[in-house]
Amino acid sequence: MTIEQGAAETVVRIRVPTPRAWIVFLVIGGGYLAMAALFLTGGWPWFLFILIPLPIGCCIIAFALALRTLGVDLTPEFAIVRGFRRRHQVPWLDVQAVVSHLNSNGSSAVSLLLENGESVPLRYPTSSWQKGDATYERNFQRIDQWWLAHRGESCPPCPP
Repeated sequence: MTIEQGAAETVVRIRVPTPRAWIVFLVIGGGYLAMAALFLTGGWPWFLFILIPLPIGCCIIAFALALRTLGVDLTPEFAIVRGFRRRHQVPWLDVQAVVSHLNSNGSSAVSLLLENGESVPLRYPTSSWQKGDATYERNFQRIDQWWLAHRGESCPPCPP
């Protein structure tokens, strides 16, 4: 988690704990693409180029670029949810609750429940499959406390 202060307000950015992890995946994906180019220019059969290193390299590079953007930015007015394909601004006034739920693979994730009944899942923070992930719990509590502090006076009191 990084905290950046602007001229008039604070913005909290919650991202993947190792900020340079995407570079490792980018290098590995580039290696697969280089191997595909060697297969193509080295006289290897064309199906090796198509079936093995090219799709793997492309998928790893796409994952690296997506991993770079996952997270949530907490501003005084919005929660800016950054996913794989989109960036979504959720006004704190529309949020009714911040909940932690268990995914089908055994990891935990955070969702924002809106007043219209919609649930906005956050791609990060998520817990690993181990119990008691301290980083996840700290990030979840940070988002929950930020919502409580910025939800506005028109919001009804929290249910017990």
